[in-house]
Amino acid sequence: MNSAKTLKNSIISVIGQILTLILQFINRRVFVMFLDIEYLGYQSVFGNIFSILSVAELGIGGIISFHLYRELVTDNRQEIGKLMYFYKWIYRIIAVVITVLGVIVSAFIPYIVRDANKDMGYLYTVYFLQLASAVAGYFLSYRRTIYIADQKEYKTVEVDLFTNIVVQVLQLSLLAIFKNYLLYLGIQLSTTFFANLIVLYMTNREYPYLKDKYIIKSEDIKNRNMISDIKNFLVHKIAYAVYGGTDNIVISAICGIRNVALYGNYLILQKGVLNIMFYRLLNPIQATIGNIVYSDRKKEDLWCQFEMFDVFSFFFASYISTGFLVFFQPVIQIWLGGREYLLPDSFVIVFSMTMYLQAVWEIVYKYRSVFGDYEQDRNCMLLSAFLNIAISVVLAFRLGITGVQIGTLLGYFPIAYGRIRFVVKNFFDQSLKKYLLKHFLLFGTVLIEMVIIYVLTRNMAVSLVGMIRRVTVWVLVPSALNLFIYYKNSHFKELCLYFKRLMKIISNKINTKRMD
Repeated sequence: MNSAKTLKNSIISVIGQILTLILQFINRRVFVMFLDIEYLGYQSVFGNIFSILSVAELGIGGIISFHLYRELVTDNRQEIGKLMYFYKWIYRIIAVVITVLGVIVSAFIPYIVRDANKDMGYLYTVYFLQLASAVAGYFLSYRRTIYIADQKEYKTVEVDLFTNIVVQVLQLSLLAIFKNYLLYLGIQLSTTFFANLIVLYMTNREYPYLKDKYIIKSEDIKNRNMISDIKNFLVHKIAYAVYGGTDNIVISAICGIRNVALYGNYLILQKGVLNIMFYRLLNPIQATIGNIVYSDRKKEDLWCQFEMFDVFSFFFASYISTGFLVFFQPVIQIWLGGREYLLPDSFVIVFSMTMYLQAVWEIVYKYRSVFGDYEQDRNCMLLSAFLNIAISVVLAFRLGITGVQIGTLLGYFPIAYGRIRFVVKNFFDQSLKKYLLKHFLLFGTVLIEMVIIYVLTRNMAVSLVGMIRRVTVWVLVPSALNLFIYYKNSHFKELCLYFKRLMKIISNKINTKRMD
């Protein structure tokens, strides 16, 4: 594994995400000072609608990515150019399709947004602003893929960070002056467009052959088995769009638009923390995995590496999930200035369990993503979508927003099972039962940690002293139990050695810069 490239991608990604999260915190806090939080509920609901409409993308991005891994290993510029040229034109067609679908779906807005304080004309303006932004993204965003597949994701992170800082400073300044939500939204939606424009310019300079025109023949698509991949991945896209893109719609229709806005506060924290502490560290590894899988390394060696990453995932997932349980409520109360912005503790408990499961198997998803062959786990994806919708709708009437989160939790199990079976059993040819039993016991361990931590912290004051006590409990409880389980494990020892190598790389880089 190219540790230096992976480390550079991870460090820059984490720094970028930290700064972005700080900006989001400030943005949200300033927003509730000048405008009703309900406006953010509209934005979240419509965002869910567009995530569902994104199934029209057909999974082309993921399919192109794993084909690029093969060609980048051999620096086959002709094939890389063909893939990216095909990608560009397919995305232009998709942009047209999503525009048409977006206009059709707009007819259902009165039935989706419940208890809105604004008239329909205003809601339609917000909706079509977001639709225009979503469609514009398809004309330029495809160029990001070449950087990600070539282990240079840090370049897109730097661009995103720069545009985020500029746009959010402008956005907050104008919000304080004019207190106009449509102006605020319009500026926000321009961020991705300008970032993609800069990425386009950079890739034109770094990969000049991407500017050439290529002739795509039917044999090129047929030889790569793209039609079959698109057909099977479309099922994945639809199923995951339903699983991951309907919660806000269900909450809005059954629990009210204000609950959508409150839910959005928790999502900002969740996404920010996971991106900083986990996903941004693992995203660069996916390109590395793609290059390794298509190299000539033995599967035994790859399995040992996977097991090491699996240990890493458990440690991080346990800390992240227990951290959510401990800090969600006090942080939101301090951040937004009152208990009226809190959702029930029962929601936080179920949310934290969901985050553990998604984080602990993120590495499985990274491996699964480089293979294609989406027929293998498409039925699991369909089952997941059905379970999430069915359970969320039924329990939302009984348990409110906690019921929706229970649907999300239970709906994730088929997704995880399909990915695990594909990677552990089909690719590595390892025991599926043994792997699942191990994670069943680990999940039990984390539940014990959650119970202990919740009992010890639930009555702590929302103050500086209270937060210090929470941090102490959060650090000590998972550390004690996790180290007790893993301190003799060979893969844990290998993980420690891996981090030592990374620290050595960092140290060498720092010393080199000092000498320069």
